[in-house]
Amino acid sequence: MDLTQRFPRLAEIIGIDLRTLALFRFALGSVLFCNLLLGFCDLQAFWTDTGVMPRAWLVEAEPAHRISLYLANGETWFVATLLLVQTVLAAMYALGWHTRLANVLSFVLWGSLLNRNPMILIGGDLLIACLLFWSMFLPVGARFSVDAALAENPPPQRQLHVSWASLGLLMQVMSVYFFSAILKSGREWVPDYSAVYYALSLDRHVLPLGKLLNEFYPLTQLLTGYVWWLELLGPILIFSPLWLRPLRFALMLAFMLMHVGFLLCLELGHFPYVSLASLTVFTGGWVWDALAQRHARRHPVPPRIYYDRDCGFCLKSCLLMQQFLILPRTPIAPAQDTPRARTLMDANYSWVVIDGDERAYLKWPAFTILLKHSPLWGWTWPLLRHPALEKPGNAVYDFVARHRGTFGRITARLLPQRHVRWELGAAWQRIAAVFVVLVLLWNLHTIGMPPRASYAMLTPVFRAIRIDQLWNMFAPYPLKEDGWLVVPGRLADGSEVDVLHPERGAPDYDKPALYSQDHGNIRWLTYRGRLWERQFAQHRLYYGKYLCRTWNADKLEADARSKRLMTFKLIYMLEKTPPPGERASVEQQVLWRHECFPDETRGQIP
Repeated sequence: MDLTQRFPRLAEIIGIDLRTLALFRFALGSVLFCNLLLGFCDLQAFWTDTGVMPRAWLVEAEPAHRISLYLANGETWFVATLLLVQTVLAAMYALGWHTRLANVLSFVLWGSLLNRNPMILIGGDLLIACLLFWSMFLPVGARFSVDAALAENPPPQRQLHVSWASLGLLMQVMSVYFFSAILKSGREWVPDYSAVYYALSLDRHVLPLGKLLNEFYPLTQLLTGYVWWLELLGPILIFSPLWLRPLRFALMLAFMLMHVGFLLCLELGHFPYVSLASLTVFTGGWVWDALAQRHARRHPVPPRIYYDRDCGFCLKSCLLMQQFLILPRTPIAPAQDTPRARTLMDANYSWVVIDGDERAYLKWPAFTILLKHSPLWGWTWPLLRHPALEKPGNAVYDFVARHRGTFGRITARLLPQRHVRWELGAAWQRIAAVFVVLVLLWNLHTIGMPPRASYAMLTPVFRAIRIDQLWNMFAPYPLKEDGWLVVPGRLADGSEVDVLHPERGAPDYDKPALYSQDHGNIRWLTYRGRLWERQFAQHRLYYGKYLCRTWNADKLEADARSKRLMTFKLIYMLEKTPPPGERASVEQQVLWRHECFPDETRGQIP
């Protein structure tokens, strides 16, 4: 779909600048990388056979369970290996190294991870999957990447990329808001404008600032209107050809401001971060051009980099710095071709950087002067140019220079120059076009539009590739039933203990001061919150078995048996949120009773 020449305004509406795609790639990859790193903290609990959902239980509890590579083995070492591979792939994707391969494998493995334990998923998980899906069809590695630095063939010169996939990605990002607004059909959103009040009353999510804001009901009404009308009208206006650049930029900032508010007021895990990453795709090319012009005025003459022609590793290092410091105007040339640079290189065994004032810099100072000219990292120059850092910086440079042969052999294997296919062919774009229609149709089904037969046909495909999206956060209205989980237990010596917080001693049934931060992370918060819901009641048995195993794992010896956990209860302190100005009520619900050793003659942990 080459519309740039024939329909420039339409191309600008549905196209994405290659520099914007690079920003999106790095932002999404960074969120994915951090999320996977955090996954190691609860690896055994969530994704192994000794955790809360063994594979056999997954198959039984989820009859329509999805395909997952994590089902191949339930041992910790296997899960850790797969998670480590995913983490490396996320870093490769963020840096743009073998970008498309890293993108495809990240998409497949992320879907596998989500399918392994549906009980801990949040909206941000599905959004990551959807964004990775559209990213596979786009040249996200064409700018500011390892691939762009080392490719044998240059990236596309034209900045604007227009394709069915670019349209699909833009529509995907806005679908989150538009269909969410449609699903927010309760009068708490419109006309009462009380939804934010109820959302900030949920102890499972609220943060201190959210509690403070909830003291001012008129303010929460204004915020409710801001969220709902922005989600409803913003996705329509952002594709408007009228005042395209200022309107799109303003709406992008408005959506970002909304998510910053979520971050400050509510514990929603990584969902706001993923959303902020997704919204970067609406950064127009004119923004990049304006920043480049401003930078050119501040630094009219770019620095020049000279390297040793006989050192392939040196050239690759310079090319990578040119990409990641965002110095496209900075020329790179062999020092042997310039007498001054050759003399300085030979005398000091160093690369050479000459700035616009014809001052030459070597070793560490040469790197800092490049930072000074970088539009992205220029702010670090006053810090890194400090005289105290020059000696250790030069020492690092000398170490690398002495071992450049070794580094050269390593980079020759890991970072070879290769031909890169920046853009996919017409056949792939036709597939993207089909999915533009199918994803739109799927989202229309989520708001109840017929025909249901097509929804049934799409479901197996969408579930298999994990783009079965449903944007129903706080829809049709925020929950009005909230609460907190208490797990009182009895040890073998007869003493009572708080199983979730043994350091606190006896169980405490009072509302925690900040329940949203009482669980460690969003996945435990989500899992324990769902245990209260009737549709997930069947999972309580396996959570009970998990608590028995983890508590008693080191207490089977005779001298420790008095501290074994024998029985406990899952008690949910249900709190119903009243209308503004009224007092909340609390009732105690016993969700589950569990015996860790139903047969003491065997003394086995279930």
